[in-house]
Amino acid sequence: MTDARIPIDIPGHPTALVVGDGLLDRATDALRRESVDVTRRRVLLSCDEAVRTTHGARLAAHLAEAGAEVAMVGLAASEPGKAMSAVERIWAAALAHGLDRRDLIVAVGGGLVGDLAGFAAATYLRGVDLVQVPTTLLAMVDASIGGKTGVNLTLPGGGLGKNLAGAFWQPRLTLADTRTLATLPPRELRAGLAECVKHAVLDGEDALVALERDAAALAAAEPDALLRLIPRSAAVKARIVAADPFERSIRATLNLGHTYGHAIETLPEFQLLHGEAVAIGLIAAATAAELVPGFVREPLVDRLRSLLATLKLPTGLPTRSALPNGTLAGEIRRRMGFDKKNEGGGLRLVLPRAVGDVEVLAGVPESAVEAGIRAIVGV
Repeated sequence: MTDARIPIDIPGHPTALVVGDGLLDRATDALRRESVDVTRRRVLLSCDEAVRTTHGARLAAHLAEAGAEVAMVGLAASEPGKAMSAVERIWAAALAHGLDRRDLIVAVGGGLVGDLAGFAAATYLRGVDLVQVPTTLLAMVDASIGGKTGVNLTLPGGGLGKNLAGAFWQPRLTLADTRTLATLPPRELRAGLAECVKHAVLDGEDALVALERDAAALAAAEPDALLRLIPRSAAVKARIVAADPFERSIRATLNLGHTYGHAIETLPEFQLLHGEAVAIGLIAAATAAELVPGFVREPLVDRLRSLLATLKLPTGLPTRSALPNGTLAGEIRRRMGFDKKNEGGGLRLVLPRAVGDVEVLAGVPESAVEAGIRAIVGV
């Protein structure tokens, strides 16, 4: 099967996503076609520990065969570990391997590892080349595209603030080998589908219908359905980030579901994956939208609940919690106050008016914000 190439036309820094089955074994050829030659370059692979001895080792061998000097650093993919200490580990490994400004950092793993390696690449020697090799569905369709990198920070009063320190740093290329998804735990694979739902809502009716049609096959991880989905979904993000590389306008719509999602993702009571938190956040955002006077043209909550259920994704928080519902709701609202999109001390939410029509809205009535929270915690 021919690889799919999705151009990402960032002004002044064009890049691309290449999607294919078995692409890791053809990685050096794919890199060379995109003018990324690894011959006589030092390469540092920043790998998720879960794939370091499998996908990472295989890629390292191919890069070495092509003439690269390869070293590897393993990273634990956890939200508490997504911190400056992990970036410092990558810097230390880069120094130990002798990387200079003509050399290359390669991120191998999910979006969390991609964010860490990307931030390290953006800041080591004030910037070295980066290649993203996502091995999770979420990273393939979303996290590896667009150049956002970052780490979490501890919030005043406790808890983690998602990606509150970081930089924009575009990869030279992103290589997505769909064969790596076969080694992904089913829960991790399904979590990536939440970002695909988000992209379909942003894209329009045709995209959402196509996703609904394939939903059962995607939940079962059928390879043909995934090969249809990944280029289509990734192209939505590619188009938006190319139009707004630094999130000054339309790119903020890619945070649909994320203000609520980020607030619940790091709650230790639930141990949610990012995509699971986004799925729940989509329900909260669609609910809040319906409570903003005169805003919604097409209610989406029921349709999203049905689709997410078919994809075997959560639409609300589990009932178990050490916090009473009222306290839990208050903690979610507190964490939403630290969202990156907020301005002037005020909350800004990304809300759907209809399929294909999503807006960033300031001044959302507090009653609507709280309705979104009640929809996911049942208070």
